[in-house]
Amino acid sequence: METANAPWPKSLWAAVTPAGPDLPELKGSVEADVVVIGAGFTGLSTALHLREQGIDVAVVEAVEPGWGASGRNNGQVIPTLSRPDPEDIIKRHGAAGERLVGLIRDSASILFDLVRRYQIQAEAEQSGWVQPVHSPGRIKIAERRVRQWSKQGAPVELLSSDEMRTMLGSSAWYGGFWNKSGGHINPLALARGLAHVVLQQGGRIYARSPVDSYEREGDRWIVRTAQGQISARALVVASNAYTGEFSKQLSPGIASEVMPVLSWQMATQPLSEQARRVIIPGRQAVSDTHGELYFMRYDARNRLVTGGNVVGFGDKTERL
Repeated sequence: METANAPWPKSLWAAVTPAGPDLPELKGSVEADVVVIGAGFTGLSTALHLREQGIDVAVVEAVEPGWGASGRNNGQVIPTLSRPDPEDIIKRHGAAGERLVGLIRDSASILFDLVRRYQIQAEAEQSGWVQPVHSPGRIKIAERRVRQWSKQGAPVELLSSDEMRTMLGSSAWYGGFWNKSGGHINPLALARGLAHVVLQQGGRIYARSPVDSYEREGDRWIVRTAQGQISARALVVASNAYTGEFSKQLSPGIASEVMPVLSWQMATQPLSEQARRVIIPGRQAVSDTHGELYFMRYDARNRLVTGGNVVGFGDKTERL
């Protein structure tokens, strides 16, 4: 894939989100303490936290901040994992697992606190995240997660079918649980907002500059694009699913480990106040217990944005 052939994908978020910062391409040779490849959530968050510590950082992005999955997802802020659960993580990884569980537990609050601290206009609503159970057998999943996350200090609560009906406005669910620290954001607005903050904090971002390769030369990392290069003491590869899309030689080992996920979503017209008093009146983010889950949330214009995903190979369209 070439940058010139990578138009901005049409989406609800692209239609309603103000433009991001005007960014230069990488031309010539520059230096930094740390170079980050990719300006999605991972790359931009890394750059911001480095700048908060006074570390000189440069981000290199193939297209524009938020062009990939960071700017196209449903925008749910979910402080848990699909699997494994906390006890599994700690049992396998010990002290490192405890630190990871703590990070997952606090992840939503970390994000919303950052948005508030820098006044990022990301349509953020820390209204909670709900996981309704779609079959009687899956209620044990909710019970286990509430039990384990409660032990870790997470603000979780088990919900009966009646409580879920009141919370979501539907009798389709057998109960479930929710985490009060979760919520939702406009993902593209968050990515573009993070890019603005990185620049305000003194970081550098180069756009429309796909990285061709990187290599170690002495005590420096050299990151090369078609028109320039960056020399840095440390390197962060944050290109995720696009690692092999713009350059096959960028990092073949990482690219070969990417699992395809087909994610779709659609939005209603803005719902009336009367409808919103019944359908998710608390405006929580919602994703259920299906293996290929379904999700829903309101946006800032009161559209109900819903969708799902299909994981793996095979005929995804037929499965969808």
